[in-house]
Amino acid sequence: MRRKNKLALVFAAALALTFAPAAAHAESADPAPPSTAEEASDLPHQIADDPDLRFVSVAEAVEEFGFDPAATPENAAEAAPEITPLNEWWGCEWDGKADYPHVTNGEASVHGYWVYISGDCPATADVTVNLQALGCSNLGCTWINQASDSAPGVTPGSGTGHWATPHKACANSNPVAWRGEVHVGLANFWHPYGPSYGAAVDLNCAPA
Repeated sequence: MRRKNKLALVFAAALALTFAPAAAHAESADPAPPSTAEEASDLPHQIADDPDLRFVSVAEAVEEFGFDPAATPENAAEAAPEITPLNEWWGCEWDGKADYPHVTNGEASVHGYWVYISGDCPATADVTVNLQALGCSNLGCTWINQASDSAPGVTPGSGTGHWATPHKACANSNPVAWRGEVHVGLANFWHPYGPSYGAAVDLNCAPA
């Protein structure tokens, strides 16, 4: 009986030695990397949710918060080598456009549309435009969506019937930077490119 007990103890010890290193490795191993860039860092969301957030002009963002207007993307943790849009790979060259944000009747707004450049492109596209204001806190600065508008199945070019126009009411006349973010979805046409951005413009309009 004692011999059997000894054999059982030896067997148990061998099992423990076999699995212990694996368990220790599993406990010490780094967690799996996040599956998306958004999960990798939520700094823009932290800035947007910061109770000390202020909407500011470009000059104020640069001087007080060290903002770089030319930096893209705003979240440095998501930064990746920029891909030059070689649209000719897909046989169609096009672009998204946003005009200068402006204030009309106490509202900030911007027009967004798409333009045909060359190649064999679809006749229409769905255009979605985000009107963004520049917000900053001690965490940094980021562009924050204030309003969105979509124009489905539109032909290229600007003007009524071609563009989407988001609006946002002004709370006061404090100077704040605004821009348009344009997403273009060509009909039945896959492409790997992200949104296009219009110029940042300071308006005497803080978002309501």
